[in-house]
Amino acid sequence: MHAAGCVIGDLNHSGILVGTDATATLIDCDSFQFSKDGKTYYCEVGVPDYTPPELQGRSLSNVPRTQNHDAFGLGVAIFSLLFLGRHPFAGKYLGRGDMPEEQAIAEYRFAYSSERSRTQTEPPPFAPTLSYVPKELAAAFEACFGPGGSNNGRPKPADWIFLLQNAETQLLKCTVTAAHSYFADAPKCPWCALEKAIPGFVAFPSPLFVNTTTPVKLGELIAAIRGVTDPGVAPTLSSAMPIIQAKPNVNYKGTLDSSAGQYLLATFGGIAATSLLRLDYVQPLVGLGALGASAYFALRNPKKQHAFRPRAHQLKQSWDQLDLRYQKDGDGSRFNEARRQSELRIREFNDLPNEESRRLADLARRQRNMQLRHFLERFNLVNAKIKGIGNAKKSTLRSFGIHTAADLARQRIENIPGFGPVTAGQLLSWRSEFERRFVYKPNQPINPSDIAQVKSDIARRQIAIEAALKDDLIAIRTAVAEIQRSRTDLTNRARAIWIELKQAEADEKVRVFGDVMARRWVFGVVCLAAFLVAGLNTGAKTTTSATPSLSSQIRNTTSLPSAPLNNSNLSNSNPPYTSALSTPIAQPSKIPQASIPAPQVAWPPQGSSTQELQKSIVAPPPTVPPREVGVAAQPTAEASASISRTPLDPPTPAALIDRLKDLGFSRTNDASWNANALASLREFKIVNHLPSDSQLDRMTVQALLSPQALARSQSFLGAWGTDSTCSQGAQLFISARDARTEAGTCSFDTFLPTRSGWTVGGRCQVGADKWSATINFTVVGKALSWSSTKGNSTYYRCG
Repeated sequence: MHAAGCVIGDLNHSGILVGTDATATLIDCDSFQFSKDGKTYYCEVGVPDYTPPELQGRSLSNVPRTQNHDAFGLGVAIFSLLFLGRHPFAGKYLGRGDMPEEQAIAEYRFAYSSERSRTQTEPPPFAPTLSYVPKELAAAFEACFGPGGSNNGRPKPADWIFLLQNAETQLLKCTVTAAHSYFADAPKCPWCALEKAIPGFVAFPSPLFVNTTTPVKLGELIAAIRGVTDPGVAPTLSSAMPIIQAKPNVNYKGTLDSSAGQYLLATFGGIAATSLLRLDYVQPLVGLGALGASAYFALRNPKKQHAFRPRAHQLKQSWDQLDLRYQKDGDGSRFNEARRQSELRIREFNDLPNEESRRLADLARRQRNMQLRHFLERFNLVNAKIKGIGNAKKSTLRSFGIHTAADLARQRIENIPGFGPVTAGQLLSWRSEFERRFVYKPNQPINPSDIAQVKSDIARRQIAIEAALKDDLIAIRTAVAEIQRSRTDLTNRARAIWIELKQAEADEKVRVFGDVMARRWVFGVVCLAAFLVAGLNTGAKTTTSATPSLSSQIRNTTSLPSAPLNNSNLSNSNPPYTSALSTPIAQPSKIPQASIPAPQVAWPPQGSSTQELQKSIVAPPPTVPPREVGVAAQPTAEASASISRTPLDPPTPAALIDRLKDLGFSRTNDASWNANALASLREFKIVNHLPSDSQLDRMTVQALLSPQALARSQSFLGAWGTDSTCSQGAQLFISARDARTEAGTCSFDTFLPTRSGWTVGGRCQVGADKWSATINFTVVGKALSWSSTKGNSTYYRCG
């Protein structure tokens, strides 16, 4: 650009794109500075982070840019590349107040400079310094970002090329991590030190080795796809960690945790709140609120309060972040999805011969129509003499793709602007004249061009599927390599955090009030003791006053029968006692034995009179000693009148079967419990989280009659397709016994309810592969979510 007479001016990271072949391309060229016919077109914009010190804070609308200005932005970009994205002027200011980055640039405060007394700035914590790069590069950065650079002293692009090419020859491979490279002048690998200082940070991912060679023969290609090893379900990150028996540091033993003062205040607050609540000095809600607030502050984990040396809390956060990343990057769903796509293509490829046969057979069935079309194609509209159809209309017809009699159809003609029913009728009459001349020849072979067209289409699809399968093989291998690399790298990173975390937790526990369990135990004990002590004090006061009060209450109590409580007394007493204790509850009528397998169903009384019966029950007075009360064999007239007159018999079998039919489980009109009805009952119980059997017990009947009962259309049972419109029909059929697709079958053994749906256990088989499976079903509207260790899929209800 400089050789062409241009100055970039606004040189920054967002204006540079780097290709896979390491080619750098400059974009956003509309702001370049250049001169034409004696006039200079200025670069009026700039990013402060890449603007040189001498231009900081100035208006750029009429400032002539120089190549030395570009050299500053180029130096910032090169520094960021070598120092993992860090800006050369972003550091720790040693003076007073804040030091914004733009001000640091304007004052030449290069954070990595050896002139620490002048810049009063040092590199950020854990960052590599200039000692990690070759001395020639370090000197170039000092010249680029120091005060002398503004006097045309910054390295030029050609200088950087030489320096970087020379530095590239001094690169060494790290002996600990294969992904790390560093310069020979460095005292040690800077990236290992950075990863160790920042738990969970990964400077560079490990190299990914993927076999990109693909077999030539299709059979070998399919075998290679199916031969890629499934990475399986990733083990939990904690299970891969070593068992650590960390010994606490003796320097921490007995030291007071910094949050202990807050804990003691909260504990005293809990004692006060408990005592006030027990002594009735405050309202119960106020006392409970104060006790709850005290418990919250007292029982909090001290690690979450950033207590003294909160290293354990920081390490736990790093561990949690690493664990989440491990679960995401180490998940095998990418492999499962790639394998599923390849299996669909393999199935499509294997079906190509059948599709070719179907299409050729379709040609034979359409032999007459095809002979007619070939016959009509011989009559061209150009030379036709049709009443009302001149050259202008013929030209219009040709522009819409109508050239011969075979192309004429009423809808195509009437869709042309200016062509109405009359014109369409004239053209179709002309076509009919030739149709009457047509003679079908059933023994004539199929047109070779039609056969060639079918075979050509099949061949093209075969080539396309082969190419897609080659890509699938690479994608599957890449997915496995990425999953295994992620699991290995993250496990290695987690191991170092795990060891340090266990040591930090051991150190935290030996501090006074540093153990969470000890805090909670002490708080609970002292609050309980305060409650008991306060109760003893109130008990002494209330005992002296309780006796007169109780005596007066007994004297003022309404007189009750003093005779022993027996059946006779109950029979002659007022109606409430009679209805409550003397009346036997009516038993439900029997259901025919041949109808229901489990006929004994208990039914509670219904109606408003039942509520009155419940209200009429009166407890015996405390002065009468308890006696066994017998129930009369027959109810009295008064008692019978107080019992609900609503029939207490359960619904008939036909009513229950009708209810199953209303919910979509039964499709028969039977009125008895035959095999179909019992199978429908089992489906209902499975869907509504009841035992997966066909027994009709009381709980099942109540669930069946409940308005909240789940219908079959709200469950995982039924036919399902892969798209919401079911344009390709149903591919998945699920019953209470199994789930079936063209690829294989899963038979069901157990059904367990979950918050979001159903968990089903059983065995699956696809081809020769068999395995035990646990499948989770979730239904939202018409969508069914199928999830298992093999992957996740979404289907849509068809019909």
